[in-house]
Amino acid sequence: MRKLIALLGLVALLALPATALAAHESNNKLVFAPVAGSSAPDGAGSGVINYIKGTSEEEPDTAWSSAFRFSGLAPDTTYTIVVRGRFADPAVFSAICEFTTNGSGIGTCQSQFLGLQRLAIAQLRLGGVSGTSILQATRQAVVSGPGSITSDGGCRESDQAGSTCEAPGRS
Repeated sequence: MRKLIALLGLVALLALPATALAAHESNNKLVFAPVAGSSAPDGAGSGVINYIKGTSEEEPDTAWSSAFRFSGLAPDTTYTIVVRGRFADPAVFSAICEFTTNGSGIGTCQSQFLGLQRLAIAQLRLGGVSGTSILQATRQAVVSGPGSITSDGGCRESDQAGSTCEAPGRS
């Protein structure tokens, strides 16, 4: 019976038009690397931004979750993660998560937010949204820069079953 249900689910998925599974409505793995002149040249980070639900026809309609982990940063310092592409505005950076590092320069952050299209750049900034860029993740097919962003339907947070990539989880 389980095999039959799984087979029916697969058939239903394959019957969807390609537009129903738009590329921007997926799960994204981010690897952060220092920007030129960074105050944290040994800084590193990783994270996921996962599509939850909604359609991008009338943003902000899509819902997303994110989880990040960073190391090699200044201890006891506040940082903000910003992305470009929220609310269908490809030119503006918006904050999605803020955290303060511990005494060893390690920090984590999780959030849920609405509205994201064409994720090409995510940055870790010192302080708030207008702070200095420290680390960056870049979708290389769209723009060149440090770090990487890749999309994969199987990349999920650690508490979600079936993850096919290493996600930072909620530590």
